[in-house]
Amino acid sequence: MAKHAKTQIIKAPTYTEAVAKAKMIMGADFSIVSRRDVKEKTLFSKFMTGKLGGDTLAVELEVAPGPIDPPAARQREPGKENPLLRSYTKALEGAEKHSPSARAAMAAAAAPYVQVGETTAGIAGRLDEFQKELQATRREYAEAFARMSDIIALQARGGMPAASPVLLEHHRRLIQARMSEEVSRAIVEEIERDRPGATDGPELERLIRDAVARRLPCAGPVLLEEGKPVVIALVGPSGVGKSTSVVKLAIHFAMHRGKSIGLINEDLRRPGADGQINNLGRMLGVSVSTATEPGEIRDVVKSMSGRDVVLIDTGGRSPQDGADIRRLQAILEAAGADEIHLLLAGNSAEDFLRDTVAEYRPTGFNRILLSKLDECSKFGAIVNLGSDLDVGFSYLTTGPDYNRPIEQAEAASLAELVLGRRRIEAEADGNGETSVT
Repeated sequence: MAKHAKTQIIKAPTYTEAVAKAKMIMGADFSIVSRRDVKEKTLFSKFMTGKLGGDTLAVELEVAPGPIDPPAARQREPGKENPLLRSYTKALEGAEKHSPSARAAMAAAAAPYVQVGETTAGIAGRLDEFQKELQATRREYAEAFARMSDIIALQARGGMPAASPVLLEHHRRLIQARMSEEVSRAIVEEIERDRPGATDGPELERLIRDAVARRLPCAGPVLLEEGKPVVIALVGPSGVGKSTSVVKLAIHFAMHRGKSIGLINEDLRRPGADGQINNLGRMLGVSVSTATEPGEIRDVVKSMSGRDVVLIDTGGRSPQDGADIRRLQAILEAAGADEIHLLLAGNSAEDFLRDTVAEYRPTGFNRILLSKLDECSKFGAIVNLGSDLDVGFSYLTTGPDYNRPIEQAEAASLAELVLGRRRIEAEADGNGETSVT
């Protein structure tokens, strides 16, 4: 191999090892002037060829520091075509079948191999650009594939909504929030019908929020009466947070609204339930009564006639236990409950929520309190349920921490939560308010 000025000959068993060796000697920025495969005789090649003094292949590179003049680096006979240039041209012709971005990426990838004098640093830069382009293209196709999959799934379930492409994208997001196909479809078709062609970002976001809010019935706050206590009972399955919600309601009325309260504990099934209510009574300076039979409940409520609010914590009952639900109904009738709040935990499956609503109908509940929303990441089931309810949501609770106050249910705020524009933080802030962003 002819050695050029300021170049060195690097020899190694493989091309990769030769390049690595060149980097060690020349640094990261060098040029490969030429390459050839050579045969070397070695005593140890007997193990490769089966005879002493055989040949073994090696790679020999001629390298130069930094960029070099391409014409000086590659001399060709007049009229002889550069084979690398021919391969480069062929690659570009094949790229015509692809998109402009793909052609550009392929051209960038092929270019270093015909620019002989280009440094290795330049080649690395081009390869890095090509890798970024490829990653971006992959993401683009992955997103397009996801959208197409959603469209196919929607068609399989009965066709696409009659809406603009912009609204179809919002329809997909509603589905991802676990809103039912029926409800999300009704929302986008309603907007398309009432505001055809609405594509402005803020306006469209507002229209969708309002459409979701209309499917979230809210009952408003508890209305107090002069000279007569309002009797509020909380009912629901075990583990939905009834006792915690009673405590938060008591704190709300006693400490934030300055009302006198009475507490009745009907829950003797769950260990520790009476202790929780009794501790609250001592903290607020009120007595707590325990009653489990209809007659007892009636007498205790009468004894609290001077209070502004009477709160009843009932024991958890399985929605499937019809006899137990009827016993609870008798207790509530004896108490003369003005408001019966059915608790539904936000982390429950939608089928269980619907079963609970159906099986608790005999209790005569007239409010729904949503609990444990801090344990839920998708809230679309609330909209699905709300679309079929004939009663409203009353309050929301987020976790067992008493520093997190109970919150009145408002349709617009709930819609923001469903759409992911409002988030329940894991902790309460320093003022005792639930941190929401």
